[in-house]
Amino acid sequence: MKNTLKKVTASIAAAVLCAVPMASSFSANAAANANARFTYRKVFAVSESKNIDLLVFGVSCRTANTSAPSADKIASGSLTPGGGGNPGVYNGGGNFRPSNRNMVGGMVSVHMYCNSPSDYKELSTTNYAYDANGNLIADAVSAGPTFLVGDLNLDKKINSDDYQILYSGIRSVTNNFTKSYKFSYFGIMNVVVGNVGRNYSPYSFDINNDGYLSKADTDMFMKYLSNSNYRFAK
Repeated sequence: MKNTLKKVTASIAAAVLCAVPMASSFSANAAANANARFTYRKVFAVSESKNIDLLVFGVSCRTANTSAPSADKIASGSLTPGGGGNPGVYNGGGNFRPSNRNMVGGMVSVHMYCNSPSDYKELSTTNYAYDANGNLIADAVSAGPTFLVGDLNLDKKINSDDYQILYSGIRSVTNNFTKSYKFSYFGIMNVVVGNVGRNYSPYSFDINNDGYLSKADTDMFMKYLSNSNYRFAK
């Protein structure tokens, strides 16, 4: 049984993430251009100790005006990226082995660039976690909703209105930007702007995707607003 499960793990990784297509496969849809500024992100996180030895993860999306999904580490560990697809479809993600099998929080993420916020069309998500014996751990890792990085008020724009929310939220949890704040990916932040308080997912404030809220996030956001050629890298 142990060997069978390991073979299943390997076959899933190979089939989902390593089927690299011919270059002509994507010709039916124009991919994102080199100056695409809108970054979509999906985070894979674990809420409690699960003894995870391997996470096989990925995102499938349409190619129209969109880049292929690219994997990024949040936690310490070994990441082996993979990708592929079919005409009109991109697949991207990888295999991740955390340094700490019982870690809690964000593990990895996947990002995509788009020409405009309306271009991103997600098709499916891959999310399988295994222990050191190759056994599948059901519901171990949560795949959060894919979101437009920087769009905190959810109006499909990234502007000074979002910056005010970001600034107020990070300032409140970092003691006026004097420290970094390690947030919970499963928590809620209440942020007050103009005497109105609203609840937000704290990971949406993590602009640089490092697992912490800090001045680095507000600085990166300001650079985006002031430089029309700049985009959030992941």
